[in-house]
Amino acid sequence: MSLTDDIAKLRSEDRLTEVTGLIPYADFIGVESRWIDEQLITRLPFREDLIGNFTARIFHGGVVGALMEQAAFVHLLHHVRRDQLPKIINISANYLRPVGPKDVIASGMIVRQGTRIANVRVRAWQKSLDEPVATADVHFLLPKRGEAPPSP
Repeated sequence: MSLTDDIAKLRSEDRLTEVTGLIPYADFIGVESRWIDEQLITRLPFREDLIGNFTARIFHGGVVGALMEQAAFVHLLHHVRRDQLPKIINISANYLRPVGPKDVIASGMIVRQGTRIANVRVRAWQKSLDEPVATADVHFLLPKRGEAPPSP
């Protein structure tokens, strides 16, 4: 089974929050997704090995970027139904505050969606949604409707 097939199966069984376990790097760093108050939330639990600056005890920026990328991807998968997976065109991350040694939470919002391009804005926070530690704009290339999966 391919990743596309696995994700389609999870989507059809309303188990989209399990997608993060299928993405190797997201699984490696421990990213999880779940529904909280009808909002799809992506969380990165704190782990010592994710620290990038041991003196200040703050998360590595790449790990925070990966969390935001995953939050955008899962959010888009939930809202856009296509036979193939969207592909990331680019991600623009803004690191606003030091990300200290506690869990980081992120959520996405589709800002604009056309027939071939979607833009998802992500906000990551620790204490409060009103105090983001980072934000990102992620652009995706959407597959054409009815586009067949590539041959193996």
